[in-house]
Amino acid sequence: MIRVEVTAPDADPVVLEVERGTPIERVLEGLPEPGYPWLMVFTDHHARDLREPLEDSCRLSPRNVADVEGIRAFRRGVRLMLIRAAAELFPEAHVYIDHSLSGGFFGELRYTDGSDEYGKPRSGEAMTITPDTVEELRRRMDELTAADEEITRELVPRERAIEEFDGRGDITKVRVLEHLPYEKVVVYRFGGVLDCFYGPVAPRSGLLKPFGLVYYPPGFVLRFPTPRTPETLAPFTEQRKLFHIFHEYSDWIKVLGAETVGGLNQVIAGGDAKELVLLSEALHEKKVAEIADAICSRRHVPRLILVAGPSSSGKTTFTQRLALQLTVNGYRPVAIGVDDYFRPRDQTPLDEGGEPDYERLEAIGVEALNHDLLALLRGEEIHPPRFDFKLGRSVRLDETLWIGQYTPLIVEGIHALNDGLTPVVPAPEKFKVYVSCLTQLNIDNHNRVPTTDTRLVRRLVRDASYRGYDALETLRRWHQVRRGESRHIFPFQETADVMFNSALIYELAVLGKHARPLLEQVPESEPERAEADRLLRFISFFLELPDLMVPSTSLLREFIGGSDFRKG
Repeated sequence: MIRVEVTAPDADPVVLEVERGTPIERVLEGLPEPGYPWLMVFTDHHARDLREPLEDSCRLSPRNVADVEGIRAFRRGVRLMLIRAAAELFPEAHVYIDHSLSGGFFGELRYTDGSDEYGKPRSGEAMTITPDTVEELRRRMDELTAADEEITRELVPRERAIEEFDGRGDITKVRVLEHLPYEKVVVYRFGGVLDCFYGPVAPRSGLLKPFGLVYYPPGFVLRFPTPRTPETLAPFTEQRKLFHIFHEYSDWIKVLGAETVGGLNQVIAGGDAKELVLLSEALHEKKVAEIADAICSRRHVPRLILVAGPSSSGKTTFTQRLALQLTVNGYRPVAIGVDDYFRPRDQTPLDEGGEPDYERLEAIGVEALNHDLLALLRGEEIHPPRFDFKLGRSVRLDETLWIGQYTPLIVEGIHALNDGLTPVVPAPEKFKVYVSCLTQLNIDNHNRVPTTDTRLVRRLVRDASYRGYDALETLRRWHQVRRGESRHIFPFQETADVMFNSALIYELAVLGKHARPLLEQVPESEPERAEADRLLRFISFFLELPDLMVPSTSLLREFIGGSDFRKG
């Protein structure tokens, strides 16, 4: 017998004695559910599937759709349900989950994959999707939900999984598994469908509601509820600019034959990584130059260039590279950072929990910033501020700053797209740039590389190198950062004049070896250990590349060090 302490959210702990090897879902039978069924569980801060057996005494904490990890298990289950519906209705095609969009996933149906004449993976042609196609899929998914069928979990030898996926023509799965450093892998079966999801999956199809599937040419968007509103779907917001950027990048990586992690690993293993790195960097430079040209092509060059984006999107390096390209075009821009205008720490607004909220616009000294902007635009000198983190306030420098009549002023910060930050400057004199790491590389055809995870890995590495934060501190802060982005950055992204995708197709092959030792040091006793484990599994998919391959002008150097743009 083993001892299990069940600590469900908003419930008193319950101590049980159960036989070793008992499935977790059986342990939870008879215990009260807080409104929604359990979808996965933590055992001593390790994410587990409800069908796994318990072998040791532990603290067990189940989760449902009202929790972030529960929503992940829900989403994986809904994706599996979509994959089965498509396999039954359109057996000649595969589902491809391409990227996130408006709180859901954009996807397509593509015909069988293949390889080009050089042996590089090539995605199949997209199947034409109509509203009727999407309605057929949605109706079949509704039937599967009503049938409440079991989703089975198996732990199998990796070679056996490779053989079975190969037999099913699922090339993207095979290429990932070939380089995965595990002897055994978890697979899920649902009807005649077999898949991998690299995390807990809901145990039955009857638990997978509500969901939505809407036509969004040339594909569809799979929609979900959120932990805040588990009974309703997240509102759908049109994001055409973001959609265009995703697809522009997607088309480019298809040419390189590295649309998935398996494809990237093949390039690395084949010795072609240097070309991939150089092409990725060349694309960045081309895009920055195009943005500079767009700014300079206006009849009256905007006086204020506003650069915004979420945490670890690479705004600092982008701003400096944009300044170089503007200089090439005959201008000498000057850059200032919004962070230097933070209010004194004792004036920082508080969040709902009474903690300082540095993400709100009210945390910025908007009056001081606009006073300096007007002075500079009038041709006056100012003493620019620098925020002193030890003193907890901005300090005016002895040096002066001045700009000429035709000198663009670049303002970089998370609120830069919000007109509430710069109300004194007329709209025609502004040019807005949204920078974000919009990762289009996917693990395989059904599993995305979340843009949020790429940014979090960037931040873990940067915080350890330049801010003195260990991985535990960074992971603890991340939910506050994400909340601030959702409230103060993402609502303004479609107002940008242009978007810059700061993702580099090869970056996780470099960042992984920096992040791994940091994540391994997160104590087993801390709740953040579950997130550390998830990220460790995530970076294990990537073969490594040496830092020496990364140019000193690369945006990636902002995080791993050695950047030509970093002062000091």
